[in-house]
Order: sequence, then structure tokens, then C-alpha cells
Amino acid sequence: MSSFFGGAVTMICIQQIENSSDSKVLDFLNRFEETSQFLINNLSTYGPRLTDHHNSGNFKAILKNEEIIGVFCLSLRGNLLIQTSEPLASKLIAEDCGKESHLIKGLIGDWNSVAPLFEYLKKSNSDFAPTLIEKEVLYRLDLKSEHQNLVKDQRVRFLNENDFDPWLVQSKLYNEELNLPNPLSEDQIRHSFNEAVLRKMWWGLFENSRLLSRAGLNSSGNKVGQVGGVFTPHEYRKQGLAKSTMLHMLCDCRDHFGHYKSILFTGESDVAARKLYESIGYSHIGYFGLILS
Repeated sequence: MSSFFGGAVTMICIQQIENSSDSKVLDFLNRFEETSQFLINNLSTYGPRLTDHHNSGNFKAILKNEEIIGVFCLSLRGNLLIQTSEPLASKLIAEDCGKESHLIKGLIGDWNSVAPLFEYLKKSNSDFAPTLIEKEVLYRLDLKSEHQNLVKDQRVRFLNENDFDPWLVQSKLYNEELNLPNPLSEDQIRHSFNEAVLRKMWWGLFENSRLLSRAGLNSSGNKVGQVGGVFTPHEYRKQGLAKSTMLHMLCDCRDHFGHYKSILFTGESDVAARKLYESIGYSHIGYFGLILS
């Protein structure tokens, strides 16, 4: 089903994406691969249609005179993932999402895509009440075999299903520290963790079987990995553990997954995290919107 507005020259419409391998959709998302990883990963993993998985949703393309200028998906958990090349269709996107069986609870994507929609929803939707509004700093690291910083640490390994309990403890501390809402049940969290470790997307640094630090990928494509969930409890900080974990992880991203680029985002005021990432070699390339409830 399509919705339209425009005049004699410009026509903008929204269309359902029917195929997760649609070349025009993938070409568009790959043009913005540094800010579209959630969309790329979810489209590949869960397909273009809503299922009972909390990360699934109906993927839509925004067309301007038949050219794709945006892709979005309202996931079952309520997060609207969005990437646009021009901020023209906030009202149209909001109205289209209003036809879904679940409400918009959050916005995730490139800041220039998220910000206009956020402003529109604040004025037009009284049910939209996010508790976290972050303009995150977006970083990029080019992964090259000659990069001297990338070294492995024998204390670091891939996590497995047996590591769920200590990982969950750290996840709760991580969410509390960053004020991140998590509406999922423990069973849903365990299921997501098990999915991730099967895909080798979590790493941990251990001493005497104790998990001291961890890092993961919240998206892993053919060429790009998006880092997330980097955390070390307070009592183990200032020992270089997070850096050791990340360097080992980045070695695996380059050598195991074949990634040529790593991206991540973090709070603009999180000085410690920014110093860590910049010490590894990440460079600031833009901003990412994380608006959650």
C-alpha cells in the first residue's frame, strides 16, 4: 500500500519492501552503511515483514519520483529504525507507522534522519514520551592488516551460552549507568544473547573464570561491524581491560569476519569512552540518534 503527497513535479510515496535482497534497497542502505547497520542487519536476519520477533518489522521504502530517498522499519518492540537522504517525509512516515499494530516508542538512526521526525512527533503525538534522548558521537575505524594497535589477548575469548549469567549482570549495570531502558523479559534477553553468541558477536576478558570486561557487535555485515555494549564494572576499570577486549575483538572482526571497517557511537559527554575509542584509532565522523523509552 502506498501513500502520496506532492505537486506536479515532486511525488513522494511509501512502499512496502517485499524482498530482503532487493538490490535498490541494499544499494541505498550501503551508501549510508555507517548509520544504517541496524536496518541492514535486521533486514538480513528477520526479513522485510513483521513476525513475532521483537526486532522484526515491516520494512518500507520512501520514494521520490521513483528514487529511494529513505528506508525505515518500526520494530515490534517499538523502535523506529530510519535512514533518509533528505528530511522530507516526517509526517508521511508517522502516519504510515500509525497504521501498524504497535506504537512508536523510540527512534534510532543517523541524527539528520532522526531529528526532524523527533521534532514532528513531539508536536503531533502525545503518546510519544521517550526517557532517553541522545545525540551520540559516531566513530569509524578503518581495519587494515598493518594496523599496529590490533593485538590479541589470551584472556579474551568469544562468549558462549554458559556465560549468560555474568553477562546479564554486566548488562544490567551497563543499562543503569547509561540510563538505557530495556522492556524485554529475561527470557527474551537470553534468547537474543544465545542468537548473538551463535553468530560469535560477543567477547569477554576473563581472569580465573571471572568475566571482567566485555564488548560486542550489535550488527555484523559482510564488510562492516558495529560495536556495542562495551563495558567494564567500576572495580575493574583503569586497568586497560576494555581496550584489550576491544583490540582482540577488532582482530577477529578483521580476520574472522573480513570486516574492513568498524563503527560505533557513544555519548558526547562520555569522556572516558571517547578517550578509549580515540586511543584505539577511531575518528569522529558524525552523529547518531538514540531516542528511547
